[in-house]
Amino acid sequence: MEIRKTAQGPDPAPPSGLCIGMVVYDRRYEMVGAIDDFVGPFVNLSRPTGLTWQSRWVSVRQGTPHELRQLKAIGALHRVQRKGLPRP
Repeated sequence: MEIRKTAQGPDPAPPSGLCIGMVVYDRRYEMVGAIDDFVGPFVNLSRPTGLTWQSRWVSVRQGTPHELRQLKAIGALHRVQRKGLPRP
């Protein structure tokens, strides 16, 4: 006999490896972002550009060192563009 969770059951807890502020890669949207919050089976993500989105936490994984550098570079480029300066 198989036990199934119902919609009225408790929300699943996020994996112990994920935490707020962590840089992650979202496989669904194929983007790097930082975790802002957990809402049930979803995770709220953001980028330094102000872009925010929600994804299932099962579709994200911890970011690699390369992806962390990528997110920092996106933030630096966004800051330069907002100042109106030429790109580095």
